[in-house]
Amino acid sequence: MINKNASIKYNYKEHLTEIANRHLPLFVIPAVAITVWFAYSDVFIRENINAFYTRIATIILGATLIAYHYSDKKRNKSLKFTMYSAFIISGLLMMYAKYIVYLYSGDDNNSVTGIVVLIFIVALELKVNQNIAIATFFGPLLLLVTTVVFIKELPQSKVINFTNLFPMTIIGFVANRVQYNLRYRLFESNYWLNQEKIHAKELYEETLSMNEYLQEKNEEIEVQKELIEKSNVELKKISQTKDKFLSIISHDLKTPFNAIIGFTDLLTENYNQLSEDERKNYIATIDESSKSTYRLLTNLLEWSQTQKDDHQLRLETLNLFLLVNDIITYFKLTAENKKIDLINNIKKDMEIRVDANKLQTIMRNLISNAIKFTFEGGSVSIDAMYTDNDINRGIEITVTDTGIGISSEHLDNLFKINHKRSSLGTNKETGTGLGLFLCQEYIQRHNGTIRIESKVNEGSKFIFVIPQNISSQLPD
Repeated sequence: MINKNASIKYNYKEHLTEIANRHLPLFVIPAVAITVWFAYSDVFIRENINAFYTRIATIILGATLIAYHYSDKKRNKSLKFTMYSAFIISGLLMMYAKYIVYLYSGDDNNSVTGIVVLIFIVALELKVNQNIAIATFFGPLLLLVTTVVFIKELPQSKVINFTNLFPMTIIGFVANRVQYNLRYRLFESNYWLNQEKIHAKELYEETLSMNEYLQEKNEEIEVQKELIEKSNVELKKISQTKDKFLSIISHDLKTPFNAIIGFTDLLTENYNQLSEDERKNYIATIDESSKSTYRLLTNLLEWSQTQKDDHQLRLETLNLFLLVNDIITYFKLTAENKKIDLINNIKKDMEIRVDANKLQTIMRNLISNAIKFTFEGGSVSIDAMYTDNDINRGIEITVTDTGIGISSEHLDNLFKINHKRSSLGTNKETGTGLGLFLCQEYIQRHNGTIRIESKVNEGSKFIFVIPQNISSQLPD
């Protein structure tokens, strides 16, 4: 508490200094002007050069203070306040000295009046501390007392005037202390009020800062929550993919191998007993099972590659007609066995910018599916055309079959890996359920889209678009 009180008193002194400097000219300039007038009166009217001498120090101090105040308004406030205090005290000493000068004349009433006025001016002006107040009020008076002690004969009227100065000095000192205490208490109250305001402001700013911090943390939590939810979705998707993968391996891979092993055993053990037609049927079954197993393994390998791909497309420009023609050649025997026409309607000079391996996989799966679900005597056609959007120009490829079609309730699930395995073809051909999933993923990696138009017992159209302004970077 001692340190706080000392701080308040120091700030109060600074406060008094500031007020004094702010209003200094309002008091000093008139005081110097009045003192100059009385100095002139002492010389030319009263013709008392000693009285004039008593005013010189006050006039010089006042003039110096005014000149310094206007030449340096912002700095050395403490020095200005000290000079101001010295000016006021010099005025009080001036009046006591003038009283002594007129001690043996009848012209001392003005001096006594001037001293009394100055005492109350000092009571209002100098309030810095008690020691200065005591020195200011009683110091000059003690000098006067010391002087008149050595005067043996003093007129009765002078004694009366002299004794009147004591109560005036005491009253002025008391007034000075009362005003000091009142103003100090007011300043102290304002000081603590300001401290509370500062503390409240700091608490408010701290609260705002804490709110901002909490808001940032909440935003971070929301971001983490979104990341966790996204991760959960990805994990669920991976889990479903894993389950599908295991299901394919455990069921679809096992079934064709059972057929191959079973019919191979029958041929080995009963070859001579079997008729030519039975042997051909068994061999055909083994052939179909082998091809089915090969297609399954191919799709599994390609699917596994999509899970660890480096997200880069190896783009190149190639002839679309020739690529499709090679795939048709690959399926020619299968199509002939079902008496299905494979028709390439693509213009012979049409070129496409694409990842060749991925487009081959897409076309191979779509044409294979079309053959699988088309009845004997049907047809599968492949068409291509440029899209009309010049900003995102692309090539639209359509694989059309005249097969059994797809019901509307099954369309939405065709591209989901966790959906039930594919249906049997028109000749009981089996599938893997991975083909269309691979097609969709490879098309999306080209920033393309795929859609299906189908009617039951009328056929299906698988339509996909490959943009021609894509970069080698995969989409997010």
